[in-house]
Amino acid sequence: MNQRKASRSNPRRRGPKRPQPGVADSWLLPVAELPAVEPIVMPGDVGAMLRSLGDPPMRNGVAAAGYFTTVVERAAGVALALAFSADLVAPADADG
Repeated sequence: MNQRKASRSNPRRRGPKRPQPGVADSWLLPVAELPAVEPIVMPGDVGAMLRSLGDPPMRNGVAAAGYFTTVVERAAGVALALAFSADLVAPADADG
């Protein structure tokens, strides 16, 4: 009794869309050559910039600053490990 009417504008029955005139296909555009990858240098002190901002404006800011520095150091360690896995780390200098 409750039969649904078939819709006349069924998108599955339509053919493929025709490209609009004047619209370029971005997959066919020429692409410039990527620059050479520069080796990544291991940072000396990753928390220096964070410390230069001073203590956070919160209760017990000194302790919070220590936690923030720990998070930044951990993130830098993970980023350096990722760079090592891709063989992108610059060799260490012989001078030290």
